[in-house]
Amino acid sequence: MRKSFKDSLKVLEADIQHANTLALDFPREYDGACLQMRMSYSPVAFLFLFLVQWTDCRLAGTLGLLRILIYKVYSDGKTTMMTHEMKASVREFYGVILPSLQQLTKGITDMEDKKKNAVCMERRRRRDDYEKLYFSEIETEKEDECGICIELNSKIVLPNCSHAMCMKCYRQWHSRSQSCPFCRDSLKRVNSADLWIYTDNNDIVDMATVSKENLSRLFIYVDKLPLVVQHTIYDAYDSHIK
Repeated sequence: MRKSFKDSLKVLEADIQHANTLALDFPREYDGACLQMRMSYSPVAFLFLFLVQWTDCRLAGTLGLLRILIYKVYSDGKTTMMTHEMKASVREFYGVILPSLQQLTKGITDMEDKKKNAVCMERRRRRDDYEKLYFSEIETEKEDECGICIELNSKIVLPNCSHAMCMKCYRQWHSRSQSCPFCRDSLKRVNSADLWIYTDNNDIVDMATVSKENLSRLFIYVDKLPLVVQHTIYDAYDSHIK
């Protein structure tokens, strides 16, 4: 078997170990279960691996010759390995499971950035409130309205000119124009990630809530994966296979 396939297996093993390390930091709330993963070959893989020896292991995963088995480890040391495991493809591992665990880890940083942005927006609002101290209640309410549809929706702020409008109006406008509807400033280089969200205290969600929901979605996703029928479909991966 060529080196490329062996090397790709080593990379996959290392990524699985990395995912296992990340998963240990995020136990399920009500029973303390942590997700863990291992690699597994299909019994027929030994007959067909020569077909994929010229490429990396992802092709073997696509052909169903290689799977990632997912089991749970509890705080008391009990495990569902070899008794109740779900199977994921290599593509599902790299496309959903590993990114979800990485997102749980870096979510704190992302939320801190959002809170900083919220603080900046709050300062901007306070400054506006100070400048408009003598505005009537009706005039103040108009400041919270979208300048296009006149609805009291959550607004986005354009990064260059700082004009605000609701997301619905922005999408409709941006689909047919490349300039700000208020000042005609160019929007050609403005991406969705560049937009600021005009928030108030009711829009800010604490990190604990976000992480809890993301972890719950990950467990739900794993529980919906196909259940492994032990001893008939998949054999444990042997790193010494040639």
